[in-house]
Amino acid sequence: MKIALPISESDTLYKNNPLTAPKFAIYNIEITKSADVYFSLDSIIENRFYQTKGTSFDTNELSCNCDKSREQNLRHICDHYALHELIKGCSYLLASKYCLNTKNSMQSVGIKIFKIPAIINKINFAINNFIIGGSLAYKITDIHHAS
Repeated sequence: MKIALPISESDTLYKNNPLTAPKFAIYNIEITKSADVYFSLDSIIENRFYQTKGTSFDTNELSCNCDKSREQNLRHICDHYALHELIKGCSYLLASKYCLNTKNSMQSVGIKIFKIPAIINKINFAINNFIIGGSLAYKITDIHHAS
């Protein structure tokens, strides 16, 4: 399985809107028959959207604070579909922040978004959290209060 993470110019975890990230790190995750889990860096992809817009993103774009008019703006919607072109072939996008248009555009092409908790600041911790959290989330069928 392949996952995508937005990264900064210095190859650290990018915590803002993934559409505004300078690059994406694509990782392979492999689970062996003995249930061992391995991940490795497959590639780093330059974000062409970032390259054309550079540092001219406004605060709302960076923080994913999209009001109703922006969420319904055709240009804004199309921008998020451009993100798919960058990370096609991935099963998941790991992101700290994302707007409804990011979620909808990723869902429409079969990419699931896994939210990175705010306290996580390193790529390997984000991947470990995804592996642990994702595997638990898909195995749990019922949660009962223990009392």
